[in-house]
Amino acid sequence: MQTMKAAIYSGIGQIGLREVERLPPPPGHAVVETTRVGVCGSDLHSYFGHWGQSHTHAQGHETCGVVVEVGEGVTNVRPGDRVAVECFSHCGHCVYCRTGQYNHCLERKGVSHNLHGGFAEYTTTHASALFKLPDSVSDEEGALVEPLAVGVRALAQAKATHADRVAVIGGGTIGLLCLAVAVANGVKETLITVKYPQQAELARALGADHVVDITQADVREVVQKQTNGMGMDVVVETVGGARQFDDALAIVRRRGNVTLVAGYYEPLAVDLSRIVWAEPVVTGSNCYGYSGMATDFQAAIDLIADRKIDPTQIVTHRFPFVEIAKAFAVAADKGSGSVKVHVAI
Repeated sequence: MQTMKAAIYSGIGQIGLREVERLPPPPGHAVVETTRVGVCGSDLHSYFGHWGQSHTHAQGHETCGVVVEVGEGVTNVRPGDRVAVECFSHCGHCVYCRTGQYNHCLERKGVSHNLHGGFAEYTTTHASALFKLPDSVSDEEGALVEPLAVGVRALAQAKATHADRVAVIGGGTIGLLCLAVAVANGVKETLITVKYPQQAELARALGADHVVDITQADVREVVQKQTNGMGMDVVVETVGGARQFDDALAIVRRRGNVTLVAGYYEPLAVDLSRIVWAEPVVTGSNCYGYSGMATDFQAAIDLIADRKIDPTQIVTHRFPFVEIAKAFAVAADKGSGSVKVHVAI
């Protein structure tokens, strides 16, 4: 029996390495030797118990690695291919898949559903979620394709153009990468809210025109002054709290666009009256799919390969696999200076 090490939750705030069986890939799947994986905000939701924990299988989806084995029917990748991994599988034949909206696939499952994910030496993934990486994209960059693709999708959903003022609520991984995409897209002006010094520093490095520290200033007052009372054309909300949702509605101009991309894990009490009288368009952004002629995932790879975005700027901490418990503790504590924490497998 072949075995491998996998990091598995064992309770609230607890994750550690176990020796588990390494299985061959089922039909339609591939086994990927993990090289680098990021700790996502959704992983922290599970870590804190907001979302479900698997106590039998490794989670993790911000993954880069090398294909080592493919299952029956897999033709899009082969052993030796370096790949980045989407966080879900799709069937390819339902109405949503056929129309480029595969993030709404009727048979969508977590990419490593009931199998080990990226927090393992070998991750088993559905082949539909695998994207080949060019040699010019490093393993660290490859593990950032997934969250960057979320930013690509969010800005596309917001319909942000070069003429727009874009605000991003929240300076975490997704917020910073939404900012990076907005800058790369050449929007007119950018603003981002942050809570921690490391977020402010990275936001400036990524090209933000205005950085609002919410511990020192009210974003509503800042936007009122910056726009002469008009408001922002586009607001992308990445935090997931009632205050942040209300701020997004308050700072968007009349008939502007608000895109929600946060991981909302509980109902919110929010003031919806502004939606009625200001008529902003409020929409969600669910992971990634097609936002044009190419997938959001491929667009993210191209942005990195073409050196239009350097997502590695947001990686503040790097740990070896044996220290994954420490990696999670640091990622969970923003007082540590963390933004994106990576684990080298």
